[in-house]
Amino acid sequence: MSKRGENRMWRVFYTRARAEKKCEQRLSDRRIDVLVPKKREVRQWSDRKKEVEVPLFRNYLFARVNEKDRLRVLETTGVVRCVHFHGEPARLRDETIEQLKTTQSAPDRLSVVDLRPQVGETVTITDGPESLRGLTGEVREHRGQTAVLVRVDAIRQAVKVEVPADWVTAVDDAPRTARNV
Repeated sequence: MSKRGENRMWRVFYTRARAEKKCEQRLSDRRIDVLVPKKREVRQWSDRKKEVEVPLFRNYLFARVNEKDRLRVLETTGVVRCVHFHGEPARLRDETIEQLKTTQSAPDRLSVVDLRPQVGETVTITDGPESLRGLTGEVREHRGQTAVLVRVDAIRQAVKVEVPADWVTAVDDAPRTARNV
């Protein structure tokens, strides 16, 4: 028989808009380890300014769960789904959670940086179907979808390959040498 603490890992859940803190409270009430990292912002109303605490990652929360608790989280009002990558529920390392908890000591100094490749950046496909791996091109966006553009300059055309952002790795434009470091 397994104990409640066995096989528990930090999972990522997607919530309804502006429901992160309510979901956090509901899960805490159910005795589920949950984390919604927050930052402090100054909000302007017509008659005043006020410092408020807002979720650092909009629509996301992290919960330390086993499979049974993962299903309980999904039954919680406001939780939409468990985030998946490559068909598996997304998992966070304990070290990452500890680092996020540490950042909470200075919530007024926090902001989020998007690590996805930027439009115009040169990338190489490193994941996904074997046939696409190694393909290098320029990141473009079309109707909200990320795509890698493979240029065929000789005929002034390009092939667009739609891929998830986590399948690509940025290519260094200038290789580091002793002279240009």
